[in-house]
Amino acid sequence: MLKSLRKSASGIVAKILMGLLILSFAVWGIADVFRGFGSQTLATIGDSEITIAEFRQLYQERLQQISQQLKRGISPDQARAFGIPDQILNEQLAEAALNDQAKSLGLALSDEELAKRVQSNPAFFGPGGSFDPVYFDRLLRSNGFTEARFVEAERGLALRQQLIQSLGGGIEVPQVLKAALARYEGEERSVNYAMLTPASITAPADPSDEVLRTFYDERKVAFRAPEFRKIGVMVLTPEALASSVTVTDAEVEAAYNANLSTYGTPEKRVVQQLVFPSEDEAKAAAERIAAGTPFADIVAERKLSPKDVDLGDVSRADIVDKQVADAAFSLPAEGTSGVIAGRFGPVIVHIGAITPGTTQPLAEVAPAIRAALQVNAARRTMLTTYDKVEDERAGGAQLAEIAGKVGIALQSFDTSIQGQTPDGAAIASFPGRSEVLRGAFASEVDAENDPVQLPQSGGYVWYEVEAVTPPRERSFEEARAQVLDRWKQDQTAQALDARLEELKAKIAAGTPFDQAVTAAGLELRAANGLRRGRTADGVPEDIMAAVFETPEGGVGSALAEGGDSRLLFQVLRASVPENGTTDEKLITDMRQGMENDLMTEYLVELQSRLGARINRAALDQIVGTDAVN
Repeated sequence: MLKSLRKSASGIVAKILMGLLILSFAVWGIADVFRGFGSQTLATIGDSEITIAEFRQLYQERLQQISQQLKRGISPDQARAFGIPDQILNEQLAEAALNDQAKSLGLALSDEELAKRVQSNPAFFGPGGSFDPVYFDRLLRSNGFTEARFVEAERGLALRQQLIQSLGGGIEVPQVLKAALARYEGEERSVNYAMLTPASITAPADPSDEVLRTFYDERKVAFRAPEFRKIGVMVLTPEALASSVTVTDAEVEAAYNANLSTYGTPEKRVVQQLVFPSEDEAKAAAERIAAGTPFADIVAERKLSPKDVDLGDVSRADIVDKQVADAAFSLPAEGTSGVIAGRFGPVIVHIGAITPGTTQPLAEVAPAIRAALQVNAARRTMLTTYDKVEDERAGGAQLAEIAGKVGIALQSFDTSIQGQTPDGAAIASFPGRSEVLRGAFASEVDAENDPVQLPQSGGYVWYEVEAVTPPRERSFEEARAQVLDRWKQDQTAQALDARLEELKAKIAAGTPFDQAVTAAGLELRAANGLRRGRTADGVPEDIMAAVFETPEGGVGSALAEGGDSRLLFQVLRASVPENGTTDEKLITDMRQGMENDLMTEYLVELQSRLGARINRAALDQIVGTDAVN
């Protein structure tokens, strides 16, 4: 939710602290403590405290980010299985330890420097492209921040950066490691390969009901109907508000006239320009042209070719010199000007063909202009509408009631966490879809949830759970189509694996790779110059990792096309360069890794000195069993 307020954290601090996710509580040695905490305390380290509210907010934001990256919701059970709660708490403990150390070292930042830091943050720039105090204040309020609280957080971030930069800023990658990386990165391999697809084997015939029912009985859990939830969704974006904004015909016409050049194509002319070294020579040439001498003859007499004087087929805006442009676009076709006081000397221009400009009539573009004006106006009032919605929610109003008051449509969906309706169709798309689904399946019926903030439009999405349909076991008859499809997939996969092993055995027995492949009716393909971490035209990416794990002359295989097909290959040649250069990005990544390792050791030492305690009972209340009931 506070992503835009923490953009400055995307530098070295964020990078190093993200590297700390490899630390487990076993490394930290954090003790589970159930007594001695305040009612709002989640963990302590040294003199610093992590509150339950802080952790809950960061936890929700992190799950939203992960759901957006995965393009699907993530359930609380999955979050705990991935270790996300412990990872986030590790980050917060690391920040707290650094804050404690910065304080003990006497690190400080003046109010003047802090003000410059905030004012230079693009997240707070207004429409004019510079710091906007009004927008800054509104953004803080809409995210539940006071100015004092934000300034305190920003000061802590700046001090942590000072400390971290003093530790890892000067690390250099050893030359021997650079050389090893160069050899590793520069290794090349050549292979022959073939693709085994489902089309290369005989499709399995439909099984009997008895076989299919047995298959179903052994895998009942795979065919269970998931939990469905009926959720109400209200989206606040400039586009959602636009329809309620009134734009007059006069405003549309004014916008049209102000941007007339954008509604058509400009007039173009073939322009030739002859520049003279002196005004006298230009006047003499102009007099001769006026007396009937062709412009082309003057060009030839000056030993110039047509391309030396040709400006091309240009619009008025294409001609940099305004005096020349004005003269060129005042002449008729095949007309020649008098002497023009050009920017680079006296000029005479000649006009060839003229292509008239075109302009779309107002009636044709008015709908698009009106829509754009409505969206722009809505964008300016969006935060005001946000405040109205939050005020109504604070008063206990439900989304259906609020939607009618603010003029925003309320959408309703009966959906699984994957975004599918009970009949298997996908629900309609809407902004923040994955975040809403994840949040809805972690919420309770009629519970009030924090809105999802949309980073691109700056909009918001509110949601509430209206009803819950628990997961259930589908009967064989109900799931028959899915069971048949899964059975065929399994049979096809088994047939492909058997065919693959048959070919491998044949090659191991002495049959040349190319002969074995072609005899099996497969297309033999070749790929040369393969390198780690790089794609090659026409070569499946699935093959790359397996190729570099197989010795020269060896035969290997890999899954392809999402596991639906198989790749069979033979490594023909492997070459390692004696001397090579390493990609700078790889060196940078290695340096960053070394900095992360150093910071990890430093933080472990800090923890052992400061001591860290966690209230596991409070943590379980946020992410444990209660979160999914």
